[in-house]
Amino acid sequence: MSGATALNPPAQAVTQEAFRNAFAQLPTGVTVVTTSTRSGGDLCGMTVSAVCSLSLDPLMALVCLSNQSRTLAGIRANGAFALNLLRHDQAPLAKRFADARISQDDRFALTRHHQTDDLPVLSDALAWLTCQVDHMHPGGDHTIVTATVRSIGSGDSPSGGRPLVWHSRAFTTLT
Repeated sequence: MSGATALNPPAQAVTQEAFRNAFAQLPTGVTVVTTSTRSGGDLCGMTVSAVCSLSLDPLMALVCLSNQSRTLAGIRANGAFALNLLRHDQAPLAKRFADARISQDDRFALTRHHQTDDLPVLSDALAWLTCQVDHMHPGGDHTIVTATVRSIGSGDSPSGGRPLVWHSRAFTTLT
């Protein structure tokens, strides 16, 4: 069938909604980024899906945070953060840390956590990393944070090792 051409659907208008719809098709892991405003100070954290490994030599991670978030302000003040990778059954925890109506104090009061490298780490996370900020770059309404990994650990929950996934604007898991 030489010469056959497929009909391509027309491009959509480039809008925020079209952008969100396109990226909703890409599954991503769900994390909670935590920090304190200073060593041992006020705790803050938020749910984040824009996270990835960046480098193996040195070990680095990348996270993108809203410019308006209290967590980004805490990271700027502290220069470090913990990256908590959530388990398949932790959607309620992800929702709690995503809800701007819930105070930072209440988020942590309702969540088992401990201190590692002077940072709040979620005790039941699938895995966690503590990170030292290397650079912050502007990225529109977000800030791109690159950081060197200081320590890595696993949560202490016996419920298994499947991650929580965000896909099509809903929490799901791998089967």
